[in-house]
Amino acid sequence: MSLLIILILVSYFIVCFVSYSFLYKVKNVIGYHLGMNLAMSSSGIMGISVGTVLGYALPAHYTAITIVSTVIAIIIGAIFGALVDYQTLLSGISSGVMAGLMGPMIGVIADLGLITFSTILVYFTFGILCFSIRS
Repeated sequence: MSLLIILILVSYFIVCFVSYSFLYKVKNVIGYHLGMNLAMSSSGIMGISVGTVLGYALPAHYTAITIVSTVIAIIIGAIFGALVDYQTLLSGISSGVMAGLMGPMIGVIADLGLITFSTILVYFTFGILCFSIRS
């Protein structure tokens, strides 16, 4: 795996962590509808993006990549869903399962253009999620 791919993956997790830290500070103003959107969007975009990048970098290890991206997406969906209640946690987990299974399928046919687009979507999505909090 090249250094660029590793940097992209690390940047995904940094953006995710910073967004979660911000949202955790204001979790009291997050309603049920927003919580559902937070859990499903974060797990969905991370599952698809991580799966795409790993599928692009290591296409010969498809099974392992699918398992890893699905577990990562489930964990992120559960963490973001736990900001509100168990129902949003369940929504984050189910969205993470679907996105984690889809990401590697996209990744094995991806090129650098799709990796760039996926990276922009990660930054944009987490930015919108943090911007959606108006207190």
